[in-house]
Amino acid sequence: MPFGFEHGDGWFDLVWRLFERLEPLVVAAEEKTEQPFQILQMKQKFGSLRVRSSFMNDEISALIDGAELESMRTCDVCGKPGTRRGGGWIETRCDEHAWANRTQGKTQYP
Repeated sequence: MPFGFEHGDGWFDLVWRLFERLEPLVVAAEEKTEQPFQILQMKQKFGSLRVRSSFMNDEISALIDGAELESMRTCDVCGKPGTRRGGGWIETRCDEHAWANRTQGKTQYP
């Protein structure tokens, strides 16, 4: 995973809930497929969380889609309700952080 997790700190709780919900599904899927499940990339793109993984099934896909939709209503800086904003670079922000520097509240995990 060359870039790791690239998203604002405001989405931490959203990602944590996603992983809690994914865990039992991933364990069951790994038993069936005998291949390890991996998150290959997690980033912000067009104001939305984007998650790419080593494999999907309908249940895993539905949970990831739900988290991606929730991210479009969650400020990526603080986690409060937000809306997608911007021109060239679209981010989801609350009113307080609407014009914050792009790097504010960003975490990158290698």
